[in-house]
Amino acid sequence: MRTLSWTAAAAALLASVALVPGVASAAPAPQRAAVDLDGDGTPDLATLRTTGVDAQRLEFTVRGVTTGADLTGQPAPMRVTDVDGDGRQEVVVTEVVGANTLWYGVWDYDGTGPRTLSTSDGEKLYLYEGGGVTTRLGYECAGNSFGGRDLITLRARMDEGTPALTYSGLRVLYEISDGIAREVTTYTITSVPQDDPVLRTTPESCA
Repeated sequence: MRTLSWTAAAAALLASVALVPGVASAAPAPQRAAVDLDGDGTPDLATLRTTGVDAQRLEFTVRGVTTGADLTGQPAPMRVTDVDGDGRQEVVVTEVVGANTLWYGVWDYDGTGPRTLSTSDGEKLYLYEGGGVTTRLGYECAGNSFGGRDLITLRARMDEGTPALTYSGLRVLYEISDGIAREVTTYTITSVPQDDPVLRTTPESCA
């Protein structure tokens, strides 16, 4: 297995992202979604509310008990997912908004409250979409041989100095267990045309 560290690249990208300035207005109404957070077949409640400029609070209500976590971000629709296919759903929350890129955090319920998905080295795992013309970013899920799902991320950049519009980068497959995403397979993308299927992702496959 090839070990990747996106920490430095992510930090540099975050530093360069121009956050959309907050607008002085009444706070938007909280978002609410029915989510089976503990996998018991009974809907629980996820609530996302704006608490300030680039500040949000995510709350989970499970069996009548509400817990929460504070995070960054601006109002955007939550996505309900089950990235590992274990029957316990998660929510995907927009935490950073850039000119061309959205950064998402994946939050599940660990039995005591919201927990963000992280990598095996302890770093928060962000999912990305967008990138503009120069970058292809995305994620999707795929069934595995154990009856669950694996998470796949895409990162590719436009090649420089070539007459045709091509992209190179990586698709990384993660196995997820107990809130930890462990890298299993890395597929290298080398100078593929812009309409190549390898550059496409379907986030809906994680629902």
